[in-house]
Parts: sequence; C-alpha cells; structure tokens
Amino acid sequence: MFDGNNEPLIEVETLTASNIETKAIEWLWKPLLPIGSVCLVIGDGGAGKSFLTCALATAVSTGRPLPGMEERFLPPSDVLIQNTENPWNSVIKPRLEMLGADCTRIHSINDSAKRLTLTDERIEAAIRKHNVKLVILDPLQSMIDSNSSMNRSESIRPALMHLEKVAERTQSTILLVGHISKGRGKAQHRGLGSVDIVNSVCSVLCLGRAEGLDADIRCIGHLKGNYTMLAPTHLFRLNEKDGFSWEGIDEDITPDDIMDFNAKKAKEDKSRLDEAIDFLYDILANNPIPASELNDMATEMGISSKTLERARKKAGVESKKIDGKWTVFLKKEEF
Repeated sequence: MFDGNNEPLIEVETLTASNIETKAIEWLWKPLLPIGSVCLVIGDGGAGKSFLTCALATAVSTGRPLPGMEERFLPPSDVLIQNTENPWNSVIKPRLEMLGADCTRIHSINDSAKRLTLTDERIEAAIRKHNVKLVILDPLQSMIDSNSSMNRSESIRPALMHLEKVAERTQSTILLVGHISKGRGKAQHRGLGSVDIVNSVCSVLCLGRAEGLDADIRCIGHLKGNYTMLAPTHLFRLNEKDGFSWEGIDEDITPDDIMDFNAKKAKEDKSRLDEAIDFLYDILANNPIPASELNDMATEMGISSKTLERARKKAGVESKKIDGKWTVFLKKEEF
C-alpha cells in the first residue's frame, strides 16, 4: 500500500473502544488484591509478612471471607507459595496448620535443582496444574535473575510485565513480598529497589506497627490501588498466646504513619544494640565471666535477651565451658 507520493504506508492494527468487551474487576480481597493482577506487600523484617501471607493462603484454601468481605469470595481454591526465607517443615506448614488452612490445596515448586526467578515458566505451569488463585513469591529480592538488577527500571520492569501477563492469562493474583529500605521518607519510596516496582504493580500494601498500638498489633496500610479508592488500614494481632487474629480497621492510620514508626523503631533498636555492644566491651575487656553473670548484669542494665544476643554476635563474643560452667569472652582472649 502506498500514499499519494508513492511512499509505503505502515500497516498497523488498532482496537476501537466500542468493540472491546467490558469486564468487571474481580477481587481476591476487595479493594486490596484484584484477581488477574500483580500486587506487592512491603515491610521490615519481623513485621509479620509471612504470617500475613499464610493467613491469606488459609482464606483462599478454605474459602473463608477476608476482612471486609461479608460473603465467600471464592470456593476453596489452590495456592502456590514460594518462600526462600522460612523453612516449610518448621515454619510455613506449622503456621498454615495453626491458622486452619487446607494444606492439600497449598503447593510449592521444587526449585532445589534450579533457582526460581520471576520470569520462570514453571510459575505459570504450576498455576495451571493446580488452578491456583493466589501466588505468593517471598521475597521478591531472592527471585531476581542474576543478570538483572532491582535498582534499574529497564531490568525489573520487563519481569513484572511478564508476571502481569501470567496473572491475566491464568486469572490468579500474584503477590510479591518485599523488604523496605532504612530511613525515613514517603511510604511509596521505601521499598527496596527501583521505584518502578511500586509503579508497575496495581496494588501495594505496607505492613508494620504504628504509634499508640499494642506491640503485637500489626497494620496493613493500602499504599496504592489502581482500580478503586484506597482501603482503610486493617489490623491483626500476633502473639504466642493467641497466634494470629484479625483486629478490625483503623481509618486514622496511614501508610506513612506505618513506615515512619518502623523507621523510628529501627533507629531506637540500633541505639540499644550499640549500647549493648559497648556494655560487652566494658565488661569483657579484661577477663571472661560466667554467662549467667553476664545475663544478670545485662538484665539489670535493661538490655533484653534478644538485643544481648545480637550484640554478642556483633562484638565477637564467644562461649566455652570451663569447670562445668559456660563462660563468655571476647575472641581476642586466649586462656
């Protein structure tokens, strides 16, 4: 085909809006997790991300409604969980069982021979094999191809676009789990890696604690939603006595509140850790002492056992049994 000047015209296929069939958005968890899309949840270490994903997997596998959804949103459906940070036999499966999940509907790809990446064809194959409705990839950082970088948009965006096509084709929700960067700032800029990660997905949740709440209450803030208004902040409780329980909503807590509190606590924790390290250097500078004595002294100083253990690792404190008693010393000590 040529124009009036005998120049070839480019053939192009176009779509006309009137010929496109409209389709209502379906939800795994309205308005947080749409079906047929890639979503993201970010939070600091220890925020409860794996507990949250196990709770979501439990709801999907049993057909129970999630908070804010009065009716069953799906019949009991299958789930795919890829978690590279927590072992299945001692962490993931016990949590699923504690939450009451149908473990016959929850699966994982065996990636022992070959590491799974975001563009791996096995993800779509596993979704189709079990008709999976929820895919959890935890953490995102561990599934980046070795030739790619989370910090470059031209590197991470194609992988996310590939996952979006997989979610659309299979009508599943793919939930990526990511860590947050240190420091303060707007919540949308706190995810590790390129800001394109947040920009590329249709819904982003941020997870953490907030000022004025019990220490075992976690908040799920709705940072971004492409298809509807943002949801209020959902709360859940984590403790040894009750395990996991949903605790309603708090419309006053924002994603920025959650991220600011996490940054503040991280700074406080660092200060406590530094103080604990200084304490160890002072106490063990000249002589080793019994471990029980060190623990008692740390308690009197207001240093928690968890902080003391972290400080011992940082300071290079070792232990050795002498005359039937555990004794602690700095690595430089020779005796």
